[in-house]
Amino acid sequence: MIERTYLRYEISLRCLYSMESGPEWAGTAVNLSQGGCSIIGSMRVQKDDCLQLLIFLAANRGPVEVRLATVRWAASEDFGVEFITVSPRDAQRLQAYLSAIESEFQET
Repeated sequence: MIERTYLRYEISLRCLYSMESGPEWAGTAVNLSQGGCSIIGSMRVQKDDCLQLLIFLAANRGPVEVRLATVRWAASEDFGVEFITVSPRDAQRLQAYLSAIESEFQET
């Protein structure tokens, strides 16, 4: 059994991802945690690729920007990323979002 650093949440959020100075591709972020997520993407990537991500937590708010994420695994359209560089402000927004989800799970 793999012990994870961060608790993961089974969610489905719209995201955009790109390589340095490349086009943006649409995807869906799933299994979100403070340290990373899985993405179901429209463009294949490879293990160890470096990406930039925009994760849309809510329709009426700006996205969380992950300035640098490293692909840790890739299989067909799915891949997992580790968040390397996130601004303190966006890290706080992400943590607040995850805390709200955790509260919802505890209430049910």
